[in-house]
Amino acid sequence: MRGLRLVGRGRGSHADDGRVRVELDLPHELLVPSPVPVLRQIESFLREQEVEEQGSLLLRAGELLDVLSSLGFRRVDHWEVDPGGWLPLPEATHAGRTEPVDHLIRALKSPAWKYLADARAFSVRVSSHEGRRADAVVLHRHREREHSITLDLWGPPSKGELRETVLRLRRRFSPLKVRLVP
Repeated sequence: MRGLRLVGRGRGSHADDGRVRVELDLPHELLVPSPVPVLRQIESFLREQEVEEQGSLLLRAGELLDVLSSLGFRRVDHWEVDPGGWLPLPEATHAGRTEPVDHLIRALKSPAWKYLADARAFSVRVSSHEGRRADAVVLHRHREREHSITLDLWGPPSKGELRETVLRLRRRFSPLKVRLVP
């Protein structure tokens, strides 16, 4: 994969436990209206609630959920915010009918919203109906108004799956830097 550098090879690497980590450093935040209709629902909600500081964190989380869903990770197994703790798990639905970002929109409209308003980090564990799993963290650095994303893919993914994942993340986020940690 052109432009990617593998970090942390050797003894004690995550490759031993079947995990590949993708780390993205995102550019200084500029909230540009999203071309994805479901993400515009999050933007609309954030405007209604007059949330500016954490709005970009939640929008990045929605974008990440949308990318993960496009890769087949459609079931939310766990999610939480820091500070705040666990968020209620989404209601069980048919795997093909509801996208994870739809669950986030429902969470924003629930009493759990109070935890999201102060969040500096959003963590989620999603899985596919084939049994693949991904853990992700979206981190908001307040003073720098920057974000970073860490994505752990368990399995490990094939080279083709990893290439496709990085390609979709790059298209969505235009990161400053992408690192793969086996």
